[in-house]
Amino acid sequence: MNQIQNYEFNNPLNLSKILIVLLYIGIGMIALAVIDNIMSYNLYSGAQKVANISQSEFIENNNRTLLIGSVAMLINIITIVIFLIWINRANKNARALGAKDMQFSPGWCVGWWFIPIASLWKPYQAIREIWKTSKSLDNWQAQENSTIALWWSLWIITGILNQIIVRWSLSIHSYSYELADYQNIELAWIFSSIFDIALSVIFIKIIRETCNRQLNQFHNQS
Repeated sequence: MNQIQNYEFNNPLNLSKILIVLLYIGIGMIALAVIDNIMSYNLYSGAQKVANISQSEFIENNNRTLLIGSVAMLINIITIVIFLIWINRANKNARALGAKDMQFSPGWCVGWWFIPIASLWKPYQAIREIWKTSKSLDNWQAQENSTIALWWSLWIITGILNQIIVRWSLSIHSYSYELADYQNIELAWIFSSIFDIALSVIFIKIIRETCNRQLNQFHNQS
């Protein structure tokens, strides 16, 4: 026989603040990456005119890119961990507040992110469920979710764009490339950054509004 588990409301404010700060730092890292892309583009552009890049310039450019990329990766890993904790807590809070007939358990809100193929839509459904219950505990299934749909669309788009650019970057070493190839890749990363920033901004909105709504629901029940 299945046991019904009782959940206690856990104030999400501090965790939400940490996650939002990390996302703002992430946006700052994206901006630094764009500056790095522009500097690299200018380096390759100048090299086309003089038909040469000194080894020291090339090494300095690569070291700067590597440093920014390494810091950004570390921030992303920390953000992912905090986000998984946040979504687990948000699901538990929705249940503690009285949301009924939720399809995703707190554990599977995290677990679906690591299941190949299913991770393309199951995490979206899990977050959509939390978003809807934060808007209304009664008849939450009928609540609007356009913000979540937009966020997930951007998530998929950025994932595809980044994969394309990474594979493109790796492929240029397999043929006789020109400096213009590197320039085009830098431009592609700048273009992709627009979607990355939009994704983070909408994500911040989702976290902030979900947190505030759950707090309001808790205070109204107290």
